[in-house]
Amino acid sequence: MKNNYFIIIIIILFILVADYSFPVGIIAKDDYGVRAEFIQKKAVPGNIVTLSLKFKIPPGFKLPENPEIAGLNGFDIVKKRNMTDGIDIDIFVDRVDDLHLPVLEIYLYNKKGGQKALKSNPAVLSVKPGISVKPTENLLRPVKGIISSGYGLKKVLLIIFSAICIILAAIAAYYFIKYRRSKKFGPAAPSLPPHINAFNRIDSLVLSGIPDRYGRRSFCFILSEILREYVKGIRGFNALEMTLDEISRVVKEKDDIQLLGVLKKMDLVKFADTFISASSLEEQVGLSRKYINKTKPGEI
Repeated sequence: MKNNYFIIIIIILFILVADYSFPVGIIAKDDYGVRAEFIQKKAVPGNIVTLSLKFKIPPGFKLPENPEIAGLNGFDIVKKRNMTDGIDIDIFVDRVDDLHLPVLEIYLYNKKGGQKALKSNPAVLSVKPGISVKPTENLLRPVKGIISSGYGLKKVLLIIFSAICIILAAIAAYYFIKYRRSKKFGPAAPSLPPHINAFNRIDSLVLSGIPDRYGRRSFCFILSEILREYVKGIRGFNALEMTLDEISRVVKEKDDIQLLGVLKKMDLVKFADTFISASSLEEQVGLSRKYINKTKPGEI
């Protein structure tokens, strides 16, 4: 009987020592209380991906409305959403290399102010350039597979000849009209280099002052248009007519990929009516000037 009491006392002492040895918030090295995974399996620069953190809240603790998560430094966080079984985090992909998510710590609190940290497993999201080339798709197909070699060949050749004549006539008309206009209005003023034009437009935009909260949307429209027109001038593709996702699929330079962050913030204000502070707007203008300085012709 005495031996039984002795065993019970040993068990109680072990529990007390364990409680003091491992205070709240301390978890063993490989004890991941949070399952972290990216919803998307792969991404390209400019995408917004979702990181899902699944876990159970221990009894007596609760998750704050704006949860504190350690380990997300260096990631461009767009939004956090508390879910019934965890947290979803939207992340903007602003790099060409894979996203390596480290071990995160999510902090929970009880009514007495006690803190508990839940650790997540590390995760990796594959990031690939948006341009893919398949040489086999660029090979010329045999003429026999396109044009019939029978009686219809003459008809096809007649249609092609007519189309060529129409195109030549249109080109001739274009240059004739251009010639008449040049004689009427004199020589056209020389166009400014893309970076000079962009700097002039930004200076004019900033000179009017940072507008109040309700006027910042139009400011973002103009700044986005200036940057897209500049990219069109130095890179050769029409960024004015492309979405941010389409631009991200064709850019290759590191500086261009960093510019996607500015364009993304402008689009969030333009289309999602997201609030942007005056200081943040000034910061985006500064980043725009820095990008133009680094990529202007002759200094790339």
